[in-house]
Amino acid sequence: TGLLRCYKISKRFEQDISAVCAAFHIQLDAQQRVSAARIAYGGMAGIPKRASHCEAALVGQTWEQACVTAAMKALEHDFQPLTDMRASATYRMSVAKNLLLKCLLETNGESLSLYATGVQA
Repeated sequence: TGLLRCYKISKRFEQDISAVCAAFHIQLDAQQRVSAARIAYGGMAGIPKRASHCEAALVGQTWEQACVTAAMKALEHDFQPLTDMRASATYRMSVAKNLLLKCLLETNGESLSLYATGVQA
């Protein structure tokens, strides 16, 4: 099974540079173990970058909270985020970790939207 999730965190919904963006491509085997992981973040360094330590922490593990918690910690070895006018380094790291957790929860069937964008008539 292949899971793909992409997220953009910015102050405005449209036409805004993201403080953090993330893309997750997770491959699961029949036992729900991670067989491959491709994870990349933007806004965490000068250019978008893969999270190799995070990926390594996931591979071979069951796609569940404990596995993701270890991978969240591994992100600290992948990035030393920058601080600029969009976000602080601390905020960026916190968001990066929480987006990985959001990916797990959403792909396990939980809806986490706080609100929906769009217009109703």
